[in-house]
Amino acid sequence: KDTLPSAPAAEEDRPGPIRGRPAISPGRRTRVRRGGDTRGPGATAPPACYNASPMPRFADIRGQDRVHDLLRRAASRGRLPHAYLFHGAEGVGKTSTAFALAQFLNCEAPEHGDSCGRCRSCRKISRLRHPDVHWIFPMAGSLKGDARADHIRTVMDRWLEPGIHGLSHPGAASIGIGRDTDSLAGSVGELRRQAGYAPMEARIQVFVISEAQRMTTEAANSLLKVLEEPPPDNLLILTAPRPDELLDTIVSRCQLVRFRDLGEEEIVSLLEERVRLGATRKSEGEPPDPRAARLAAALARGSVTHAAALLAEDVVALRDEAVEFLGLRPGDPRVYEKVAEIQQRKDRTVLLRLIDLGLLWLGDLLRAATGSGVSSANRDREDDLRRTAAGARVEEIRRKVRVLEEAKQALAGNVYLPLVLHGMVNGLAENGTAAGRRGA
Repeated sequence: KDTLPSAPAAEEDRPGPIRGRPAISPGRRTRVRRGGDTRGPGATAPPACYNASPMPRFADIRGQDRVHDLLRRAASRGRLPHAYLFHGAEGVGKTSTAFALAQFLNCEAPEHGDSCGRCRSCRKISRLRHPDVHWIFPMAGSLKGDARADHIRTVMDRWLEPGIHGLSHPGAASIGIGRDTDSLAGSVGELRRQAGYAPMEARIQVFVISEAQRMTTEAANSLLKVLEEPPPDNLLILTAPRPDELLDTIVSRCQLVRFRDLGEEEIVSLLEERVRLGATRKSEGEPPDPRAARLAAALARGSVTHAAALLAEDVVALRDEAVEFLGLRPGDPRVYEKVAEIQQRKDRTVLLRLIDLGLLWLGDLLRAATGSGVSSANRDREDDLRRTAAGARVEEIRRKVRVLEEAKQALAGNVYLPLVLHGMVNGLAENGTAAGRRGA
């Protein structure tokens, strides 16, 4: 029960245990606790990332060259902090970079400012088998014992698949302190225990805490003790959307590194590359519809993970549905048919997606009406946009933008879905003009 079951493998390929009670794997030396205590090796499971290979190097991660140069310089000068806080939108390469850094720091033959990808250490990390590389991520508190170990294994397997994957979890998931052996794996308590050991093989033992803002108060205070007295030869890398979502006392003890949002063209290029490699769940090597890729990139807010999720949906059909809804005349029976259809889905995400697509369309309509160029996202319907814009009033387009933005805020505030829908419909119908009748 202390180790993950696997087929017989070479010594370097054997995964470390992920349970709270570490075992001594055959052929492995004992991990030595600082101060002389000896115990068996234990390692929380590290992840894969969005890439065609399980664990990319710096060179394989797009759009964060400035960050990678900063990390290289710190490593080459021997000026690594004891803790980093990588912050930025989801799906811009924070976790990928964290593990690329772990690989670079422990590579036996680095080349051109990057890990070689071929040495023993690189191979172990790329296969998620290194005993000195650890990953902490949010989990449901109800997961205990074997169920917790199985969940970690499932997450690992999913992330090991080639493709663009984001870390998804229930809204109630958190990073706990791990009070007992059944809840220790993947907890801050496990991190504190492991940090007390000298590295088994690596020069620097690396801990990655994904979505650190989801730590419980107790776990955050426990982590603070490690940050206040950091053990030697350890590097902690926290990831979070924004620093202000963490305790000030934690942020002040980390070196902050901001990850920029990816540009639309960068996201489209990544989507096309991953699909060509057979790297999405929906497609096996078929290039994505260019219209869908551009729409997904425009809605993704700089995140390739969000774009990949959108690409798995029929985003073009959703866009056309949003445009049709905006073009319906006040009092048209189809308006209420559409409302009833959305209500039956009982999915706030669908309505939110339709609103986002409607806002994107209205934004392009506004640009067309004022003589500006339309975005690449709706370029496949540029003729429709310009034809509609010719009879639209700018004030009416802006009013409808406000109606949709208010509906979006109401959804974020968890307002009752039918109320949001009817409020949006009534708002769009007010002061109906030729602009509204033509699809503004």
